[in-house]
This record gives sequence, C-alpha cells and structure tokens, in this order.
Amino acid sequence: MPPSTNKPDTRRAASRPPNGVSFQTRARTIDHLGRGQIADAPTAVSELWKNSYDAYAREVALHIFDGSPEIGLVADDGAGMSLETFRDRWLVIGTESKIEFGEEEEPETFGLDERVRQGEKGIGRLSAAFLAPISFVVSKTTDDRFAAVLVDWRLFENPFLLIEDIRIPLVEFDRAEDIHRLTKGMIEIIRSNFGISKSEARRDPGSRVARLYEGWRRFSEYEETQKLNTTTHDELQASWAGELAIEERHLAEWPVYSGLGSHGTALFMIGLHHDLAHWVRPGPKEDPAKQETAELLRQTLTGFIDPYSKRSPDFNYEVLVHNDQRASRILSSQDVFGYDELLALEHVIDGGFDARGRFKGRVIAFGKDLGIQEYAPRRPPPASGRDHVGPFRFCIGTFEQEEKKTTHSEREFDGLFEQARLYAGLAVYRDGLRVMPYGRPDSDFFKLEERRTKHAGRYFFSFRRVFGRVAISRNTNPYLKDKAGREGLVENRARTELRTLVMDLLVEFAARYFGTDAPVRKDHLAEVEKRTAAGRETTEKVRSDQRTAVRNFVRTNTKAVAAARTRVEQLRSRVADIVKKKDRSEVAVVTSIVRNMHREVEELRPPPPPRKLGNFEDDYRQYRDAVSEVSDSVEKLRADLAEAEAKFGAETPQVIVRKRAEANAAAIADFLKEMRRSLSSKFGALQSEWASAVEADLGRYDEAAAPLIKGKVSEIALASTLNLLDLKRSDIEGDLRNRYGALTRALDRLKEGLDLEEALSVIDDDRAELEDRLRDIYQVAQLGISVEIIGHELEHLDAEVRRNLAKLPESVRSSKPYKTALDAHSALTEKLRFLSPLKIAGYRNRELISGEEIADYVAEFFRRRFRDEKISFTATKAFRGISFNDLRSRIYPVFINLVNNSLYWLSFVNDRQVVFDFVDGKAVIADSGKGVDPDDIGRLFQLFFTRRSRGRGLGLFLSRANLAVARHQIRYATNADPHVLSGANFIIEFRGLVE
Repeated sequence: MPPSTNKPDTRRAASRPPNGVSFQTRARTIDHLGRGQIADAPTAVSELWKNSYDAYAREVALHIFDGSPEIGLVADDGAGMSLETFRDRWLVIGTESKIEFGEEEEPETFGLDERVRQGEKGIGRLSAAFLAPISFVVSKTTDDRFAAVLVDWRLFENPFLLIEDIRIPLVEFDRAEDIHRLTKGMIEIIRSNFGISKSEARRDPGSRVARLYEGWRRFSEYEETQKLNTTTHDELQASWAGELAIEERHLAEWPVYSGLGSHGTALFMIGLHHDLAHWVRPGPKEDPAKQETAELLRQTLTGFIDPYSKRSPDFNYEVLVHNDQRASRILSSQDVFGYDELLALEHVIDGGFDARGRFKGRVIAFGKDLGIQEYAPRRPPPASGRDHVGPFRFCIGTFEQEEKKTTHSEREFDGLFEQARLYAGLAVYRDGLRVMPYGRPDSDFFKLEERRTKHAGRYFFSFRRVFGRVAISRNTNPYLKDKAGREGLVENRARTELRTLVMDLLVEFAARYFGTDAPVRKDHLAEVEKRTAAGRETTEKVRSDQRTAVRNFVRTNTKAVAAARTRVEQLRSRVADIVKKKDRSEVAVVTSIVRNMHREVEELRPPPPPRKLGNFEDDYRQYRDAVSEVSDSVEKLRADLAEAEAKFGAETPQVIVRKRAEANAAAIADFLKEMRRSLSSKFGALQSEWASAVEADLGRYDEAAAPLIKGKVSEIALASTLNLLDLKRSDIEGDLRNRYGALTRALDRLKEGLDLEEALSVIDDDRAELEDRLRDIYQVAQLGISVEIIGHELEHLDAEVRRNLAKLPESVRSSKPYKTALDAHSALTEKLRFLSPLKIAGYRNRELISGEEIADYVAEFFRRRFRDEKISFTATKAFRGISFNDLRSRIYPVFINLVNNSLYWLSFVNDRQVVFDFVDGKAVIADSGKGVDPDDIGRLFQLFFTRRSRGRGLGLFLSRANLAVARHQIRYATNADPHVLSGANFIIEFRGLVE
C-alpha cells in the first residue's frame, strides 16, 4: 500500500537547519517578580528602605497620609538618581548589585563608611507594586537635574501584553516646583497604554497600538467571565481621568522639595495598601484586624538596623502618620532594645562563632559575669564548598520568669515584661540590616519554643522573653542567601548548619549556666531561699507598745545622760591632770572608772525606734544624739588613757596588755552574771505565771460541762447532749492550742537566737512605709489620671518636636543654643517617661560623656547662684578624667538635682562647698552642709520623701530611677565609702566606665 500523503516528510524536516529563538516576555512578569514575591506590606517597606540604605542615605521615612485615595511616601536623603540612572538601572529588571557600578564609577558615600550592598536580584524596587497600584518617583543627585518616573503597576497584570509595548513616562527638570506642570504630560503617556479606540487599532493591525487594544480586549473578556464588578481596564480609565493626586503637603515632606536637602529620592504610592492605609482611615482603632496589621508593621520594621552592634551604621528610619493635618510617629530607629539594655539583663551570652563552628564569648548568669566561655560543636560544619558557614556574631539575653528568683529590682522586672512584649525575639541581621521575617513572634527560626514544650526548665530560653540576634555578612557567608520573596534564607545546607550551631549552643549553655540543672542556678536559688527564709508578722498592739517603751525610756534616762555628760567632763579634766603630772598610780584607777562609764552609756542607748514617733521624734533624736556624743567622749577618754598608760606605765607592755585583757574579761563576766540573774528571775516569774494559767485552764472544761452533767438527760436528748459536750471541748481546746502554741513558737524563736524586738521593729517599719506609700498614691491619683489622659498627646508632640527640629539647617543644629534646647527637651521627656505609663521617649544612641563635661555643665547652670550665695564649687582632676557612654538627658539632671539639694542645706552653714571627686572607682558628690540624719538615710530615695520646707520629694527618686535604667547605682555614702566633705556625700557607681 502506498504511503499516506498526509504523513510528514521526516527526511525533509531533518534536513532543515535549527532556528535561533528568544523568550517572549509578557508584561505580567513584572507583576510576578514584584507584587507576587512579597509576603506582606511591612516586608515591602523594608525592601524599599534597603534601597535607600544602598544609596547611602542617612535618613529614610515612610509617611502615610489620609485622604482619598490614601497616599504613602518613602523619602530619603540618599545619592538620588538621574534620568540616565532611571533609564539604565531603575527601569532595568535584574541589575546585578555586584557589577552595578563600573570599574571607574564609585558610589557617592557622603562621608559615610562603605556599606555592603543589600540588593542581590535587582527587583527590590518592584516592592512598590505591592504597596500601591501607582508609583510616582522623584529624585535628585548632587550634580544632575531632577528626574521623575510614573508607573501604574496594574498595566503589568494583563497577561496578554508584551512588556516592550508598555510605555513608562520619564522626565527631567530643573526646579522642584515644576513637578505639577510636568505630571500632565506623564499622565498622557500612561493613558497611551490603555486609552486606545478600535479605529486606532484598525489603522495599523501589526502596530503596538493594535497589540495593546487586542490585549486589553481579551483581558476584559476574561475578567467578565470571572464575574468581577469592574475590569482592570475600566479601573485604569477611572484612575487617570483627572490629575495626579499628589498635593503640596505630600511633597513638603521630601527635604529636597522643601529646600532642606540637595539630594535624595521620594517614592509616592497612590492608593495605598489597606494594611498601611488603615492607620489613617476612620473607624474604631480597637478593630482586631487593624490591631493585628499594626502590630505586624511594628514587629517587622522595629529593629530594622542591628541594635546590638557596637558600631551601628549612620542610618535612621521612622514611620509617620499624617491625619487631620497632624503628624505622629508610630515607630522609629530609636524604639529598640539596644546593646546596653542587653548587657544589663541578668542572663547574657555575647560572642561569636569562628569558621570551625566554635563559640567564644562572655556569659552573664544571674547578674554575675562568668567571664569568657567557649563551646565546641559536636560535629564541625563543612569547612569549604557551598555548604560552608563562615564566622558570625551572636548575642542573646533574657531574664527570670518569676520575680522571687530574679536579680532585677521590682521596677526593672516589671519594665522588662513590657520591653519583651515590644521587642523580644531572636533576629538575623546581614551586614547590619534585618533579614525578614526572623525575630517576629510567628517565626521562631531557632525553635526555642519547640524545645521548651519538651522541658521548659531544662531548655530555659523562651522566644517571648529573649532579646538577641545572629549577625552574618555577605562577605564571610556568601551561601546564606535570601529567598526570592525576601522572606527568610534559602533552605540549603549552609542555612541548616547555621541554625544547628546556634541551637546546640543554647542547649549546652542552658545546661551549664541557666537551666533547671545548672549549678549556677542551684547556688542562686539557695541564696534566695536563705534571704527570704524568715517570715514577718506584726500587730498594732506591738507597734503601740514599742512606741510607748521608747518614749518612757527616753523620758526616764534623759537626766542620766546629762549626769553622764557631766561626769565625762570631770573625767576629761582628771585625765588631763594625770597626763600633765605623769601620775602612774592614777592611770589604773581612772581606767576602771572609764570602763564602767562605757557600760553605763551603752545601757543608756535607746531601743530601736518605730518608724513613726509623731511629735516625740525631735525629743528622740536629741536624746539619741546626746548619747552618741557622750559615747564618743568616753571612747576618746579610753584612747587618751591607753596612750598615757603606754607612755609612762609602771609595768612592761606585756603586763599592761594582759591586765587590760583580764579586766575586760572580768567586765564581760560580770555583765553575763547579771544577765543570768535577770533572765533566771524573769523566766521564773514567767514560769510561775504560766503554771498559774495552766491551773486555771485545767478547770475550764469542767466548769463548762457542769450544767450538762447535772441536768437530767433523757434517751431522746442523749445524742444532742454528747454533741454539746464534744463541741465545748473543741472550742476550749482550740483556744488553748492557739494561746499556748504561740508561746511555744516564741520560745523556739528565742532558742534559735532571734531578736524578736528587732524583727518586730523591721516589720513595723515595713508596714508604716506601705501605709505612707498608699497615702501618697491616694494623693497623686488625680495626677495619674491626668497624665494618662494627656500621655498620648505628649508622645505625639514629642515626636513632632524632634521631627521638625531635625529639619532645621545644619548651621542651626550645630549651634550651642540648639543643643542646649534639645538637651532640655530630652530631659523633660525623660522625666515624663517615669511619671507616665506611656513611653514618651524612645531609645537613642548613647554618647561618650566625660566628667569634665558634667562639671562644666553644672558650673554654667549654677553660675549665678554659686556667685551670689558665695559657694565654692570644685571638680577634681580625677572626676574630670572619667568617661562613660549614656544619654546626656539622663545624666545631667541627676547632678543638677544633687547640687540643687546641696544648695538648700548649705544656706544653713557658713562654710559652703560643693565638690565632685572620683575615689576608688566611685564618683562622690559632696557638700559641707549638715549632712543627712541617720534615720532618714533609708528613705532618701523614696518618692515624695523630703525634709526641705517646700520640697516635693521627686529629685532623688527620679535620679535613682534615671540611673537605674542604665544599671548605674546611686546611694548615700556608707561608712565603707569615701567621704570627701563633712556634710552630705552621695556615691554614684557608673557602669561601663571607659578606661
């Protein structure tokens, strides 16, 4: 049968030469690479911020404007783009960052350190398509004219269009105010991509116009089959029927347009994504959906720059909401938990892994620095190839979950839970910028919570309570790459090895230092249990009895103290005569008298006073001071006699020493014998009282049961009578158990050597302090309500002040009055921060502060008062030489408060001095006033405590609170501390002094 004529001629086909063809790129490729690759709006914003970082910007901000439509703006002060840059790079998809600049072309860094570029794939700019359908980008370099581009990303949703058929308007111009005029022509070019009539398409069937018309026709037919309310083509027609919705208030937020900058880029996003637009849309803010998206934005963009780096790049970011002509900041680069805060935690690991996976770093457990510790992995990671993991830094910090186990103060502990709610998480940073989404609550990359479900105590670390990061670099870890969607690292062997190293380290160090079985934890808990073993109870009767006892003691012995003072004066004259005459025979006689005087004076010392003595307090203090004065005089007499005896004693030194020891031993023996007699007498009387009480109580039940026994009992009433007898027994026995049980427990305490009077005194002090605090709380309740009401406004006003101050010219911002005003504003917000539950002021970078700067600031601040009140102010060379890192607005007010207090008390003396010194690692702020009464020292730093006639009791409380934030310590000088002057001496121990 002949072959079919329909069969192809395979021999002829095989003989044809191959044809070269190319990919045809549809327009929606842009949509896939941009909007289709982004997980959420915050991630898209972070991609745009990374572009600003690559452009060597110092400042970048996301502005969200209300209106219809809502508009977003990402504005920066980076290098900017010229028309050529827009055409050859921004509008070219997939430009490779590593070869973006030619060999002879270097990026403008504006004096900044060189930055490792974050862009890898050249598609980050397409993130704008996720945030809004329309992007209008205006840019300016230092040397070129303004340039602008306008893009409607919906053009790229049409799968029937070729990418080369879509026209994007691109212009350049000389003046910023020309923007509005030029946008009209740009809109016409946008319209040319879809505003095509059928007749135009028929004139040239093979032209771009015909292809666009056919593409939109087919796409609209498809969308109509999907039952959509409106087609994309109709949306475009409606959107571009008028002018561009960019107003003066939008442009004014770009520093270049406002004349406050010479270079930078502004990306306007029209028709903002609902996850950002909800910030300015009307409606209840309590809407759970709105709160969830707001929290996602905060979690994603907070900590965009590595806050744990010792040298963070000069790059500041913020998100601002513009509503009803007012701007408010919702987050900024200041709102982070920084490295200083991390080191202030009670549990810290801070170090790095080398190329062999070995860790070496500092460990802090329960607030104790354990020094440098090391860890070697069970299995080293691959040393070469694409699986290789290079060196990287790692730090993590946390705190105890239960207050009774923590080493933090109550205030710090409460604050850390709020900090954890805002900033907790273990993030990943590449070359200083955050790798999304690691560190968010929904991305526990290192599986902390998964391990805790197996054994919370053993694995210890909780994702919701840790602060920290892994810091990698593209140069040392080139195989740790982002996924195409910029949501995490590519899942390869290098990523797995990195995660394994961190997880194994956490497990190992939890076992060594932090977890349930760690020796350090066991030692700490034993210490805590020992510290809190004794429980304390008190009653109003004990308080009253103690107060009465003190009053009676003082009144009874006041005359005896006066008599003792007279005898001491007489003895002082007698000792002077002995020394003058060198009368050896009188030395031993007078020594014995003085020894007895010492015992008498000790017996005149008052018992521990209760916290409140009322109008008797002045009398008590006068008596106490008088006893102390007599006691000091007796000690001085003893010293003088010892010196005289050593100079002209009749016997050898060894004999004198032996006799003195024997005399002292005899005195102690006499005292103990007297105490034994007294105790025996008191115990005898007490035992007699108890025996009488027991005898009386033996008949209580018989007396109570007698009526029931004597009465007639029928069989019917027998059961109830027996119940009554048992009930009376229970009542009496319960009362006896309580009464005698209390006595036996008290004896047990005495047997253990506990001072019940001292314990009750401490308890009374605690109760009185709590009562005082409660009364203070009542007094400031209305103030608290007022602060709560205005706190929100204060936060917005603070953000607005800072934002607008930052817009002032550099010449103004570098002036001394400007810096002084900013420091004063910062100090005010710091104080408001402690008086309000809201966070008025966020984290700001620490700066190096020297003792010389503090001294000069104080000298200038009080210059007039020092002069007018004839006060000598001195800061020693040692004090001027110290330096440490902190906020000036936190430190300066502390010294102002301390000196201000000194000035008040110096007004009561003639010798008026204030000295700043640095002794034995401690800063001393001293004055020559009367000093602080010993009974007031324990309350000096309490809120509202003051002895000044018109004082408010806030200064020292705020000073301690300010310093405690950075773990500095302030106290009134103890006996073990240096005392520079005779009056008040305050000690400040600064944490992290620079050597």
